[in-house]
Amino acid sequence: MTPAEKTQRAAFLFLTVGALCGSFAPIFIRLCRYPAPAVASLRMLLAGLLLLPFCLGDLRRTWRELGVPGFLRLLVPGLLLSAHLQCWVLGLGQTSVGNATFIFSLNPVLFALVERFGSRRPLPAYALASLGLAAAGALWLFLLGGGRLGRTGDLLALVSTLLYVAYLLAARRYAVTRSLAGVHLADTGSLAALAGLVLLPTLVGHTSMNYGVRHLAPVTVSFFSLAEPVIATSAAALLLGEPLRPRELPAYALFLAATLLYLLSAARGRRAE
Repeated sequence: MTPAEKTQRAAFLFLTVGALCGSFAPIFIRLCRYPAPAVASLRMLLAGLLLLPFCLGDLRRTWRELGVPGFLRLLVPGLLLSAHLQCWVLGLGQTSVGNATFIFSLNPVLFALVERFGSRRPLPAYALASLGLAAAGALWLFLLGGGRLGRTGDLLALVSTLLYVAYLLAARRYAVTRSLAGVHLADTGSLAALAGLVLLPTLVGHTSMNYGVRHLAPVTVSFFSLAEPVIATSAAALLLGEPLRPRELPAYALFLAATLLYLLSAARGRRAE
């Protein structure tokens, strides 16, 4: 196995772990009783503070080598991620889960469009088939949610999805607040949930995506996000006692089929090369 193949295998493994950790974000958010904008802000702030000691030397070296303009460009992915999280949390409060999931589940299609028209690379047949399955699953959830768009939350979910796409593209290129009023830090349950949100979905989940886009195409990384609603729904049923909704299961089956078809076909294509 070549070094490049070993690196790609490590990226796939890390993304799998990251998708599993990221799937618990809705659970932690539900358990945390702080205001939604505060949760989105605190998870970014605390994750950044935890990472700072490990990357301080690299930041100083980057400052010396690139100067202020180059250093500021490195802030772009973080700002895009922060804006994505704020819009997502706010959007979820103003639309149905079905609509929000429908919109976000289209992110592999958006990445494919960027790759096709931005990079001018043709998409293989298996990628088109996988995107069709993902779009069908997203449409199923959309119809279950009432089949109507137009609420403010829908617009925020769309903006959040576009920011997510821009974040991963920026992370690939540059790889290397609201008021907190109403936050009661003595609420140990909420603090524990916030800590879990910071450590697992934010640090492990988003770090895996940053690592993934350095070694894999962004459209490949985006397919891992389709597994998250499946795992999140199962976790909510087990940990929070939320009933499973059988009508949503066909959509989740389509998401998993799309992910497996794309990843297995891509792996066969790399071995053939």
